[in-house]
Formats: sequence, C-alpha cells, structure tokens
Amino acid sequence: MTSGYKKAFWVNPRPIAQNPEKHVREIVEMGADEIFLLSIDGEGALYPAKFSVVAKGVAERSLIGDIIREAKRSGLKVHAWVVALNKPNDELAAKRKDWFVVSREGKSCVDNPPYVESYKWLCPSNDEVKSYFTGTIQELMETYDLDGVHLDYIRLPDIFLPEALRERYGLEREIDVYREKYDFCYCEKCRNGFKKEFGIDPFEIRFGSRKWYEWHAWRAERITEIVKNFHRVVKKYDNTIETSAAVFATPGYAYRIVFQKWCEWPLDSFEPMIYHEYYGKNIRWIGEAVMEGVSCGKMIVAGIQFEFLRSKRDVEEAVNVALERGSNGVCFFLYPLQHPELKDAVKEAFSRF
Repeated sequence: MTSGYKKAFWVNPRPIAQNPEKHVREIVEMGADEIFLLSIDGEGALYPAKFSVVAKGVAERSLIGDIIREAKRSGLKVHAWVVALNKPNDELAAKRKDWFVVSREGKSCVDNPPYVESYKWLCPSNDEVKSYFTGTIQELMETYDLDGVHLDYIRLPDIFLPEALRERYGLEREIDVYREKYDFCYCEKCRNGFKKEFGIDPFEIRFGSRKWYEWHAWRAERITEIVKNFHRVVKKYDNTIETSAAVFATPGYAYRIVFQKWCEWPLDSFEPMIYHEYYGKNIRWIGEAVMEGVSCGKMIVAGIQFEFLRSKRDVEEAVNVALERGSNGVCFFLYPLQHPELKDAVKEAFSRF
C-alpha cells in the first residue's frame, strides 16, 4: 500500500440512509478510505438547514447525519459534496428569479432551461448569490463533523457539450456548433460588470471575435472568484478541512465549455470527472486527462464513471492508467455501485495502492 493515495467514492445518501451501517461497512470492505457524500444537491440541503433551502422530503430528518457518524466511526474521511450553482429549486426560482442566469437570447434559465429541465443556474456575478452560497457552506461546516467540503456544478451551463452527448440534443457530434440559447450569462449584472471594464455590452460582441474571448475569460474569472472565496471561508473556519471540486475532465475542456479555469483555483485537491464515454474516448484516455491535470501542478484524484466499467478488466485498466499517469488516487462515481457484481474488482484494485 502506498500512503497518501485516495481511495474514494462519490456517495448518494438517498438509497442508503435507512441502513447506513450496512453500506458504510460495504464501502470499507471494498477498501475505500474516503467518501464524498452528497450533502446539498440541486434542490437544496439534504438535512434540515436553516440558511439553505432544503430538498423535498428532508425538512424534518437529515439524510446525511447518521451516514456521517457511521462513516467517521468506521475510520472514513467524509467530504460534504455540495452542488454549488445548479439550483432547480422551485421555491428559490419563484422568489429570487433575479439570481438566475440569462441566455444571450435574453431568456432566464428559470423559464427556458438549456438542455434539460433541471438546468437552472445561479449567477456567479450576483453578490446576493455569493452571500447565499457562502452561508450554506458555513452552516454545513457548523452542523457536521467534516474532513472536507467538495464543490460540484461550480460553473456555468455548458456552452458546448462533450462530443458523445451532442446528438441527444440535435447537435453535430464532431463540430462545436454555437447556439445563443446555450450561452450564459447575460443578466444586467454580468453585462454591466463587463461593460464597466471593457467599454462594450456583451450583447454587441460577435461570437468568435477577439472581444468575445475576453468576455469568455471574464465569465470564467467570476467562477474563480467564488472558488477562491469558498477556500478562504473554509480555511478560516477550520484550516484542517480540505477543499476540493469535481471539475470537467481536463483544464482545456473545462475552460472552453463550462468556464472553469481550474488550474488557477487554490483547492487542496481536484477530482476531474474523466467520464471517458461522454467524450467518445476509451479507458486509456483517462490517463491522458490525468496528465493534463497534473501538468497544472495540482493534486489530481481521477474521477471515474463506474457505469462505464463493465468488467474486472475495465476496473483494473481504469485504475492502473490513472495512477501510472500521476493521479493521487481514484474516486468512483457512484455508490451504490451501478455494477454491484464488480465489488470484488474494486476491492482488488484498491488493494494495490
């Protein structure tokens, strides 16, 4: 065993909340030492929060409290997995529509969500959104004994989709086709903020022009500002709590399609979602993506989509190629496993590092 390597799962609490002892035991038996436990999802907190909006069905009883206690008792490190800016919460959308992003068509994602109905996103330029987000993190840390806080959906909606997903939405697979309805955010705060710095309204900028790339960079910086402030808030509260994020597969993809310039983020680790089939790639590509992330000088823990691993050989290859190319461990998405018959394959793979 090599010390310092992460063996982890992203964990959905909903299917396991009724019997946390059984499921934590299974996670430990597979050899994991850390979990990223979904604690605030798109609907809201999965516990009876006071500051954050709360997901349906958990107003009275926490879905995560017993799991956290059992995991800690069993020696697992627990990272609270937080869906940051994707917030398809009906109550929030009704009360604070002005918090949500607006497309280049001038339409709010509350009324016209891109791609899927749940794509309702908070605007990273909005000061009230920033305060709300910070408050939800602070409340979460004060409520539970955590080893880390882990961000997800810390981005804008996809201006382009990964190649293998495009045909689902009537888009050409091999070409980046620009559509105004997928281009965010053009709310007044974003437009005025950019115009104040650059002297031009983003609505006047032509896609693909030099000025448009400045506009793209400006929006990425708004995401980076939120991440940097998140890191400061966590470390001020407790410097031992780790910060991390589930980011798009490579720095290049992440910046180009979802405005994540994550090589500039000060987090303790990164779990890039190297879900190879979404990009039309084979398992070996996991290693290439890891190398690109490592080249930033960041601590990379390869995020691997377990659904795309269909045999013991697949599990072994995915783990091996990630570690060979410099990953500091592996985090599988998702527990409970999509292929439970491969539990022993996971255990064997984890036992090798």
